[in-house]
Amino acid sequence: MADVPTIVRSWTASFFCLTVLGTGLNWYFTPLMSFAAVPLQENHPVLSPPALDSVWTIDMKGDKLIAYSSMSPRGKDACFSIEDGLSPRRFDGKRDLLLPLTTVCVGLPAAVDEIGWSGYEAQGDHARSVGNWPEAETAYGEAVGLLDRIADKEINQDLAALLNKLGAMRFKQNDFTGAETVFRRALTIYTSARGADDLHVADTLDLVASALFEQPHDRALAGPLFYRAWAIRDGTLGPNHPAIADSLHHLAVSLYPDNVSLAIPLFLRSKEIREKAFGHDHPLVANSLNAMARLYERHKRPDLAIPLYQAALTIQERVFGPNASETLQTRSSLGMVHGWKDHLHENVNSQ
Repeated sequence: MADVPTIVRSWTASFFCLTVLGTGLNWYFTPLMSFAAVPLQENHPVLSPPALDSVWTIDMKGDKLIAYSSMSPRGKDACFSIEDGLSPRRFDGKRDLLLPLTTVCVGLPAAVDEIGWSGYEAQGDHARSVGNWPEAETAYGEAVGLLDRIADKEINQDLAALLNKLGAMRFKQNDFTGAETVFRRALTIYTSARGADDLHVADTLDLVASALFEQPHDRALAGPLFYRAWAIRDGTLGPNHPAIADSLHHLAVSLYPDNVSLAIPLFLRSKEIREKAFGHDHPLVANSLNAMARLYERHKRPDLAIPLYQAALTIQERVFGPNASETLQTRSSLGMVHGWKDHLHENVNSQ
C-alpha cells in the first residue's frame, strides 16, 4: 500500500512538450467526487501561494559542474523525455504518486562542421538517443566547459538549454543533487535573459522542483516552485493549455498528498484538459488515473482506487502492449489493491 507517496520526476526542459491521450471514465466521476465532496470547478481550483523565500537561498553562479545547449535559429527543436516510464526504483509496494512524464525540448545545432561546444552537444544528443546516459552526460559536460569560457555566459541561453540537457542526463542516473545544480544555473540564466515571468523560466522551475522532490531533505521546497511555474503558465497560456494540466498534476502530488479534497479536483481538471487537447488514449491520461488511484489507496479507499487502476491499465495495454513495463506495473498495483480489499473484507466478515 502506498503509505509514503513521492512525486516522480518531471522532465527537464528548456521547454516542456507533453502530449496526452486517454480513455473516458464517466463511470468513475460519481464515486470519486462523492468521497472528495468538492465540486469540480469549470476552470481550475484557486490555490494559495506557498512561501518561496527559502528556495532562493543558494547561489549557483560559481558552480563549474555545468553545461549549455545550442539554440541556433537555423537549428531544429529536439524533444526527449527525462523519465521513460514509471519509476523503476519503487516496485516494492511503496509506490509513488505519479507526475506527468516531462519532456525537454531544446534547439539542436543546424550543423557541426568541427568539434567544439556544438560538436560535443551533437555527441551528447546521439548518446542520449541510444540511451547511453553516462556518455551523454560526459559530452554535455565538455560542451558546458567550453561555453563557460565565453564573456556573456551569465545570459547565454544556449548555455541554459545545454544545462537542462545535462541535468536531464543526471536525473536519468538518479543524481538528483547534480541535476538540481545545473537546473538552478539554467534558471538563473533564463531569469536574467528573459525575465521572471517567461515560459522558459516556468519550464526550468519545474525541473528544479522535480530534482528537489527526489531529495527527501529538500522535498518541501518543491511545491512552491511547482506553484510558481503554474502561475507563470496560467498567466501566459491560459487555463486550458496542456502545460497547465502538467502543473495542476504537479501541485496535487507535491502540495496536497495528504488532502484528498484538494488534490482530487486538481487531478480531475488536469485529466480533463488533456482529454480535450489530445483525446482519450494517451499515456499521460493513464498517468493521471494512476496518481488518483494511488492517492485513494493511500487514504484506504481501495473501492475507489480499483476502477482507476483498471482504466489506466486499459489505456496502457492499448498504447504500450500487455508486457510493457508501464502496463506490468499498473497490473501489479491493481492486483495488490484487489488483494488488500479482499483481506479487509475477510476481516470484516470474521468480526
